[in-house]
Amino acid sequence: MKEVNEASQSPDVFTRKWLLLLMLCLIPLFCVFAFFGDPGRGRAAVICAGVLVTAAKASWTFRQRLWFWMTLVILTALHILLVLLVPWSSASYPGITLLPIAVVDYAIVWGCIKLVEKVMGRGDTASSQA
Repeated sequence: MKEVNEASQSPDVFTRKWLLLLMLCLIPLFCVFAFFGDPGRGRAAVICAGVLVTAAKASWTFRQRLWFWMTLVILTALHILLVLLVPWSSASYPGITLLPIAVVDYAIVWGCIKLVEKVMGRGDTASSQA
């Protein structure tokens, strides 16, 4: 039997299987909004949920830390407010048009996680030196 350790595994955390599963899980979210007559809001909800899940997966090494989960809860609440309070157009847009919006959103979410990591890292080093 061949042993596989973490160092020899591929650094690619976003496999095709994982991305397909993510897309399949996001379809019902869009369908709920479309059923209630607001596909524009459904599209925004899918993009926001996809960005949050992707950013969480990218920083999954912090899953044992409370600050990671608190950051995700706060970011999720902000995204829910964004989806519910902003009027979204029901016009049909091709995916390539929405990609820059998703990339900017991902950069903001990733930056927030990294900022909290940096702040909490300072607290860890200060408490370990005391």
